[in-house]
Amino acid sequence: MAKRRYRIVHESYLAEWLGLNFPPGSWRTNVRLGKVKTPEGASLSPEEERLLKGAFAGSADAIVFLDDEVIIIEAMVRHEPGSVEDLLRYKRLFLSDPEFKDHWNKRVRLMLVTPLELGEWAKFAEEHGIEIVRYAPPWILEYIYSYPRREWRGKGSSTVWE
Repeated sequence: MAKRRYRIVHESYLAEWLGLNFPPGSWRTNVRLGKVKTPEGASLSPEEERLLKGAFAGSADAIVFLDDEVIIIEAMVRHEPGSVEDLLRYKRLFLSDPEFKDHWNKRVRLMLVTPLELGEWAKFAEEHGIEIVRYAPPWILEYIYSYPRREWRGKGSSTVWE
């Protein structure tokens, strides 16, 4: 059997959706979240702090900053266990990260963008205030269907939103 070539689609999928739905300059991708605790008397450069945040805190796929609200977004192209739970953790990290202190007074929405039908996962997300946005451009459906059915069947993604 020929080995499949890995294709990176997650970033372009998310950037396309963000560009269609929000004004330019209102969003950031791969946003590191959380506080970095340093030993007493030590100081970190901004680059060192950013690297430590990435290793020990969280990294939201995107955050949209609007006048009256902040939207923390996770994109899920293929089934990724924990994406819904990650959003809950990212909100907590966001509201404790001094970098975002100017936005703590805004409403914080959590959003999962996916081409997949999530079934019970969607109910769990809704119970926790997470919005599910189904975005399924033809090119992402082609990508999903290029995987053998056994790789996506029965994992909360047995059907794709059409």
